[in-house]
Amino acid sequence: MPPAPQQVAPAPSKFGGLAWTALILGIVGVLGSWVPLLNNVTAVAAAIGFVLGVIALFGTKKVLAAIGVVLCVLAIVFTVIAQNAFVKAIDDAVNGPSASDAAAAPKVYAVGETATGAKTDITLSKPRTFTTSETASPGGVKAIGYDVTVVNHGARAVPAMLLSITASVGDKPSDQVFDSGGGYPGEPTTDLLPGKSVTFPVAFADNGGEVLVQFSAFLDGDKVYFKQPR
Repeated sequence: MPPAPQQVAPAPSKFGGLAWTALILGIVGVLGSWVPLLNNVTAVAAAIGFVLGVIALFGTKKVLAAIGVVLCVLAIVFTVIAQNAFVKAIDDAVNGPSASDAAAAPKVYAVGETATGAKTDITLSKPRTFTTSETASPGGVKAIGYDVTVVNHGARAVPAMLLSITASVGDKPSDQVFDSGGGYPGEPTTDLLPGKSVTFPVAFADNGGEVLVQFSAFLDGDKVYFKQPR
């Protein structure tokens, strides 16, 4: 009687354990990469996982190992980004914003100065105070007025609809004064053509305190600010 055939046990997955370990360490590294201080530990774990994943790529769980390697790399990259942001935040809190941040901050001009841009210039005159008439909006209130001069030395017209001006007085929004009979009709209603300039009056209700006038879309698409300490 012939002997019964022997059952062959399946071959064990070569380096399968390493592939799973790399995957788990990669997940832990990504999750912990955004937590300050803890990400130092998870980054080391991700580095170990990366080495184990590379070894596991020579085994039978190649796809699993590849995913683990990618996650470990991402964990290290995220950790570096998070740590740089954390260090910068501490440095800004201790020493103030860096020079590059200060350069990116919008410049605030004093009244009477001219904001010069590549396409347009803006000048805000020295202020004058007065009381609005009863027919003005708002009527019968103290107000502060300026003359605005805009010069367009760009190649395109500045649309009138973009000439937007707002102000805050004493850190509170201030109502713009509209009084056609009193010489405050509002912003121009016609476009400012290239090579041309326009001067017009603008006024705001005076609540007392420092004045900050904001121009939108005048200066090369950026906002421009004028401050009047009081």
